[in-house]
Amino acid sequence: MADGHRHGRGTSDITPSHAAQLRALNIEPGQLADAQVMNAAGCEECRGTGYKGRMGIFEIFVIDDNVRHMINDRQSTLRLRQRARELGMRTLREDGVRKVLAGLTSAEEVISITLGDVN
Repeated sequence: MADGHRHGRGTSDITPSHAAQLRALNIEPGQLADAQVMNAAGCEECRGTGYKGRMGIFEIFVIDDNVRHMINDRQSTLRLRQRARELGMRTLREDGVRKVLAGLTSAEEVISITLGDVN
C-alpha cells in the first residue's frame, strides 16, 4: 500500500504539463472520454495544496499453493511478480491510474508515489 493525498478541489483543464503526466502514466486519450481527471488547485481549506485527507492505493497479491511453493523454492522476485500479474494482481501504479481517472487524486501525486512501479 502507498499513501497518497485525496484530491480536494481542482480543475479539469488539461495543461501541457498535465498531459505529459498522463502520458507518463500510459493513460490513452480514449480513457479520458468518461474520466473525471483533475489538476490539484489550492484553496484556503487545503492550505493551497489541492489535496485534503489521505487515500491509499493498493497492490494485493493473493498467495495460492503454487505461489507458496515458488516462495519456498526461493524463486526470484521477478518470477513472483510475473505470477502475481498472471493471477490478476493490479500494481500500485495501475490502482493509482484508476483513481486519477475517477478524479480522486492527480496524476502528479500517483507518479510521485509510484516512481519504482513503472511496469
